[in-house]
This record gives sequence, structure tokens and C-alpha cells, in this order.
Amino acid sequence: MRERRVIASSKITRRFQVTITKEVRERFNLKEGDLILFVVEGDRILIEKG
Repeated sequence: MRERRVIASSKITRRFQVTITKEVRERFNLKEGDLILFVVEGDRILIEKG
């Protein structure tokens, strides 16, 4: 089983948007315009770089 570790959290805005924190953006080298995927795994939602 993979290690599960929370590294950040974000709230959903009234326009259903979330902010990706600086720590996460830097760790995964996310840039403006990058594609991210919302992957369903059982009752969980995983976010992956596309």
C-alpha cells in the first residue's frame, strides 16, 4: 500500500475553484496552463499532473 500523507489543503470557493498551494506547485513543478487530472479511486479523488 502507498504511503498517504497530507501536504496541503484548500477550500472550494463558491465558484467551485480551489487554490493549489505554493508548496504543492513547487514540489510538482506545476506551471500556469499545465493540465491536471481528477482521478476517482473508490470514494477518493486524486489530483495528478497530466
